[in-house]
Amino acid sequence: MAESGASGAPVIFFLAKVFRTDSRVRQEAKSLVGANYSVFVLAWSKGGKFRSIENLDGATVRSYGLLSPRSRLGLALGALVFQAILFLESLRIIVRLKQKPIVHAHDFNTLLPGCLLALFRLSAALVYDAHELTYAAYSEFFSSKIGNIIRAIEERFIRCAMAIITVTPEFARYYSRFGRKTEVVFNCPRASDIPRASRLELRTRLGLAVNAFIVSYIGTARYDSRFDLLLSVAQVLREDERVLFLVVGCDERGLPLSSYARLAKEAGARVTFLPFTSRDKALAYVAASDLTWAIYDKRSLNMRLTLPWKLFESLACRVPVIVDNGTARAEFVKKLKCGLVAETDDPAHISELIVSLVDNPARLRDSMLPDTQLAAEFTWESMSGKLIEVYKRLRQNSRKG
Repeated sequence: MAESGASGAPVIFFLAKVFRTDSRVRQEAKSLVGANYSVFVLAWSKGGKFRSIENLDGATVRSYGLLSPRSRLGLALGALVFQAILFLESLRIIVRLKQKPIVHAHDFNTLLPGCLLALFRLSAALVYDAHELTYAAYSEFFSSKIGNIIRAIEERFIRCAMAIITVTPEFARYYSRFGRKTEVVFNCPRASDIPRASRLELRTRLGLAVNAFIVSYIGTARYDSRFDLLLSVAQVLREDERVLFLVVGCDERGLPLSSYARLAKEAGARVTFLPFTSRDKALAYVAASDLTWAIYDKRSLNMRLTLPWKLFESLACRVPVIVDNGTARAEFVKKLKCGLVAETDDPAHISELIVSLVDNPARLRDSMLPDTQLAAEFTWESMSGKLIEVYKRLRQNSRKG
């Protein structure tokens, strides 16, 4: 692997997903490169779609397409193989650089090799970047018994980390129990990426209806995104020609978007489904919308506590959101007064909330659009400062040691 262009201390990112399409991790890596760190990324490209070695945003990225798991067992075996590769590849980088790196492990399935490097004193420090509550994810995906086992393992592994980064205050409260300083770094977009064009200009450019009220879901079409509910709401409002629904994204698991598009057509619902697009264009779709759909399946603890990308993207684009009650995002929306909170998942109730904005544009304009100063607090330019401070503290501590 070739060295990156930066001349500072080396950092190795462990990532069990594709780096190219992970906006959070790419922004973290780019911020560290800008702070004069040499960043190496070892990522698991489960589909094997990208080049094995490439330079992205100043970081040297190696992607391993070793397995394309199609079952839970295959996924578990692939994760074990990938962790062995992470450890061995890190050794090769350390020998070449002749300098101990800071290891940044994203989520539990890359934590073990980071712990081994720390225990063998082959790394300067270990950062654990937790994007979710691990035990909850494993309990829901496998079983509660497996979740409890993983919880105990994670608690032991975390002792090797010198710092923890996570994505919500709720997650931070959980991880801070383990005696490590935990920093919340929200999933915010860069202010420089937010479209500067007007809504009218964006709709014209994107081929969207100029005068319609557009409710959008922009981003990866997750299996828990409640498109079933969105279709039901759209069906209730199918006679209201003022309201359109727009879904832009790609399918990961669950029913393909093409199937949802067919169901929408059969129901006569006014929903347009578009495939995955570039981040710049995705943000343009957000900014061109009137309301962002951010309702998820609340049966998942992680989904009840998470604050998704689209919450902060909408905030930055000054577009209100509609969220579901009993969630962290509902509390966020209530506190910032930046959207609607659906008390139930009854399609008629949600339809009424949407129509209330269509009928009263002054309410939308005056009480649900955050001011520029507030939006600036939730941008990556603000969040990256927190990340760099974590690294400064780690380097100071490693020098003292």
